[in-house]
Amino acid sequence: AELAKQFISAFDKFAKSEFNSAEHVSTLRRTYRTNLLRIAIFDLSQVDGSAAIQRVSAALADLAAAALDAGLLIARRELVETTEFGSFTKEEVDQTRLAVIGMGKGGARELNYISDVDVIYVAASDSLENERMLTIATKLATRLMRAMDANNPEPALWQVDANLRPEGKSGALVRTLESHLAYYARWAENWEFQALLKASPLAGDEELGNKYFEAINPLVWQSTQRE
Repeated sequence: AELAKQFISAFDKFAKSEFNSAEHVSTLRRTYRTNLLRIAIFDLSQVDGSAAIQRVSAALADLAAAALDAGLLIARRELVETTEFGSFTKEEVDQTRLAVIGMGKGGARELNYISDVDVIYVAASDSLENERMLTIATKLATRLMRAMDANNPEPALWQVDANLRPEGKSGALVRTLESHLAYYARWAENWEFQALLKASPLAGDEELGNKYFEAINPLVWQSTQRE
């Protein structure tokens, strides 16, 4: 929560000026690296480096999560305040909920300094039709990813890898919770349940992320009953 506040505070200087996506992304990346330096200083100052591994890896995961939340804020403003990525109203964007599920090291808060961040996206809306909601959510997820690795005066951070999603690169980038459940109930292979062993809500809509975890996690263990 403290890290998330730092990103929001860093954006505050733009509050009264016209939205500039590139400037926001630069600020996001500088804020991330400032905190990364703090973690590295703590790490290197330890007498017993191995004793700090758990704290350091958890801090790196928390920092990545805060950066993703900041990237999502930028993505929402891009969709509302520009028409570069489509024409969407503020109400539509606000009504589109997107949860970022962390996989592997990120989901388990075991991230290291050079890890990619593996994710799965799940979206929902209480008022929009699914097709429209998924269109907006997919744009948000795509722009969130680009905030981390697209061209910018500030170098890229890391790749956001969504290839562990249902159907991998061939599948939809963003699905509803119901669509995720249907896939795992019928089509998922054993390795896909193994990939979910460390999954947990990482960023975005916390309530939706928790619903995903509560619905999917039992399937991981039920998969042991499969042939």
